[in-house]
Amino acid sequence: MLILLNEINISAAQFRKLVTLYSIGSTIIVVPAAITADAHQDAWIAALFGVALGIGLVLLFTSLGKMFPTLTLMEMNEKIFGKLFGKIISAVFVLSNLFISSQVLYYVGNFLTTQILPYTPLTAIHIAFMGVVIVGVRLGIEVIARSAEILFPWFVGLFGLLIVSMIPQIKIEHLQPVFEIHPKAFIRAVLTFLSISSLTYTILLMIFPSHTPDTKKATQSFYIGNIAGGLVMVTLILLGILVLGPYYSQITMFPSYELGRRIDVGNFLQGIEVVIAILWFITLFFKLCIYFYATLLGFANVFHIKDYKLFSFPVALIMITLSLIVYPSVSYQKDWDTKTWIPYSLLVGILYPLFLLIAGFIQNKKRRSSNG
Repeated sequence: MLILLNEINISAAQFRKLVTLYSIGSTIIVVPAAITADAHQDAWIAALFGVALGIGLVLLFTSLGKMFPTLTLMEMNEKIFGKLFGKIISAVFVLSNLFISSQVLYYVGNFLTTQILPYTPLTAIHIAFMGVVIVGVRLGIEVIARSAEILFPWFVGLFGLLIVSMIPQIKIEHLQPVFEIHPKAFIRAVLTFLSISSLTYTILLMIFPSHTPDTKKATQSFYIGNIAGGLVMVTLILLGILVLGPYYSQITMFPSYELGRRIDVGNFLQGIEVVIAILWFITLFFKLCIYFYATLLGFANVFHIKDYKLFSFPVALIMITLSLIVYPSVSYQKDWDTKTWIPYSLLVGILYPLFLLIAGFIQNKKRRSSNG
C-alpha cells in the first residue's frame, strides 16, 4: 500500500470545483468542432445526451469508491487482483495516463501556437506550462484544490461575460432543422462527448474517495461537478451553433475561441479574445494537474516509494518529449481521436471500473460468507 508523507484531504466543495474544471478541461478545445462535424445543428442535443449518460458513469465510479473508501485506484488493483497482477495493471494504467497527459499538453501548445503565439517555439510553451503544473503538483492535491477555489469564480465570471456578450449575435435559425440527423452520426457525437469528458473520470479515483473524507458529500459533489461541467460544454456548443452557424463551427479548429473573437459590444468591448482564452488555460491547467498528480502517485505505488515528488521532474521531461511527437500532424490527430480514442476510453472508462466493481463485490460477498 502506498504510504504518503502527509495525510492530505480536500473538502467536498473543493472536489466539486475540481470535477467541474476537470470535466471541461481539454473538452473545451476538442469537442465543439468534433461533435458539430457529426451532429451539425443538433450537436447541442447530442451533448445533452452525453451529460445525462455521464450521470450514469458517475454512479459507477462512486459505487466503486464507496466499496473501497480509503483506497486509491492503484490500491484497489492490488486488493482485487493481488500484489503482482495488481501492480502490472497499475503500471499499464499509469503508462497510458502518461500518454494521455502528453496529449493534453499538446492541445495547450497547439492552441497557443496557432491562435495567440505563432512565432513561439512549441517546446518553449510546453516547458513553461509544465513548469507551472510541476509547482502545483509538488505542493500537493490540497494546494491544487485550494487554487481551484480561488480561480473558479474567475472562470464563472469570464464565462458569464462570454454568454452575455454573445446574445446580440445569436441567430435562432441556425438551429433549424431540428433532429435532422442520422442515428449513427448522433451516437458517434454522443460518444465523442463522453470520451473526452465523463469517460476519463477513472483518473479521479486517485483522489476520490481516499482524499475526500466525507464520502457522502463528495459523492454529491461528483454528480454536481459532472453536471455543471457538462452544461458549460452544452452552452458553448449551443453558442457556437447560434453565433457561428453549424458549418463554420465544424470547420474552424477552435470554435469556442472564435466566439471570443466575435465579441463586439457597443464598439468598445472588442479584441478581448485573449481574456476569454484564460477560461481555457484555467481548465487545462487543472486537468493536466490531476493527470500528472495521478501519474506520479501511480509510479510511486508501483515502485513502492513513499514520496511521489521524486518522480516529478523526470516524468515531466518524458511528458514534454511525448507531447512533441504524440501527434505528428493535425490530420493524424483527428484520425486517432475518431478511430482509437473512443474505443480506448470505453475500455478504461466503463469496462475497467465495471470489472473492478464486480470483482470487488464478489470478493466482499465471499469474505462475509466466510466470516458468517
